[in-house]
Amino acid sequence: MTNNESIKNNVLLVSIIISFLVTYVSSAINIALPDIAQTFSLNSVFLSWIPTSYLLFSAIFLIPFGKLAGIYGKKRVITYGIIVFILASVLSAISTSGMILLISRIFQALGSSMIYGNVYSLIASVYSREEEGKPLSISVAASYIGLSTGPVLGGFLTQYFGWRSIFLFTIPLGILAILFIFKLKDEWFESHTEGLSISSISVFALSLIAIMYGFSAVTTTIGILAMIFGSLGVIVFIWLQTKVKNPLLDPQILFDRVYIINNLTSLVNYGPGIFTFFLLSLYLQNLRGLTPDQTGLLLCVQSVFVAISSLLVGKLLDFTLPRYIAAVGMALTAIGLTFFILLNETTSFIYIITALAIIGLGYGLSAASSTEISLKYFDKRFFGVSSATLNTMRVMGQMMGMGVTMAVLAIFLGNAQLTPSNYSIFIQTAKIPFLIYAILCYISIYGYFIIRRKKLRNS
Repeated sequence: MTNNESIKNNVLLVSIIISFLVTYVSSAINIALPDIAQTFSLNSVFLSWIPTSYLLFSAIFLIPFGKLAGIYGKKRVITYGIIVFILASVLSAISTSGMILLISRIFQALGSSMIYGNVYSLIASVYSREEEGKPLSISVAASYIGLSTGPVLGGFLTQYFGWRSIFLFTIPLGILAILFIFKLKDEWFESHTEGLSISSISVFALSLIAIMYGFSAVTTTIGILAMIFGSLGVIVFIWLQTKVKNPLLDPQILFDRVYIINNLTSLVNYGPGIFTFFLLSLYLQNLRGLTPDQTGLLLCVQSVFVAISSLLVGKLLDFTLPRYIAAVGMALTAIGLTFFILLNETTSFIYIITALAIIGLGYGLSAASSTEISLKYFDKRFFGVSSATLNTMRVMGQMMGMGVTMAVLAIFLGNAQLTPSNYSIFIQTAKIPFLIYAILCYISIYGYFIIRRKKLRNS
């Protein structure tokens, strides 16, 4: 085996482990939420911050760390990211309060941003354009495997070893990833002569934090003001990208029509990803009496169908354009979400499984197709930022979905813990995010019929 082949193999192994690790912990934690709530006596709104904090800070730092990796080296940033992720996992596992767990999840998000925001870019740096298709597909498949096995494995670990074991499980995988990355002797840069705009990062971070806080405190004046100022901050961030010397997002891609439409539709498509698991995990365990492992097996249906449909996209691209596949996927997602608007305390499990399967099919078709559109469009010098942007849209979509969920929980349940006395209120509340995102998905279908540009290959 030549040195070049050895480098490629090690990069592929690192990408597989990282892709699995990040998506596993993101989906597995939702199964453990009822147990975590019981351990620390948490109300529904605070409990929703456990997955949301991870999404929020991942969204904030994915693009900056993608930029930093291009400046200081991808291997270096990924290595530090894995170390931070491992240490945060240890802190999560030994947490003695809900606040400590929340803080540890924030640090875990920092590590996740450093590694996951650069994994596709690292592959593109090592493999040629002709070769990168297969390793990218394998890396994406590893993500879907992590997403699919997360609920099952998380449910099993929670049921038999306690929720803390979900975090402990990530530690040996993280160490294994470090061992492989240490075998890489080279370093890869994209823009080592550029700098980083602190003002852009600060405005972006404060804006997202304000918006998410506003969602959780929407019943208060300060919550509403936070959402308003946060939204204005996003506009200021976009304006800054045209003024600062080293923008996080190059204006050449920031104002591109295909880029805008593809990212906005992706933002909607990824929205239901986490809140579906969050709400159904509470519903199935608290209201329907399922155990964590039973809940994990039922919820993994969605992830399994995500994996199946994403694998079908490669075949479907031989016959049609990715934007048409994405449109069909969005329609299926909307239909599946519509199913859950009729959820009640006696809804059959077959009905729930069917709805999850339809959402999974739609989500996989849309996600894989939008990835095809985004990754094949930009010049190689923009690959790191475009890759990080794609992941940011994924995380921001999930974050906004959880934000909507936090808002409706704050309005209708307030600070109350989930108990039999408010189960009926919880069910009616849970229908609202499904309704909102079903409508948004139906509207977003139109976007894929105007996302057209000659420069875009195969679209």
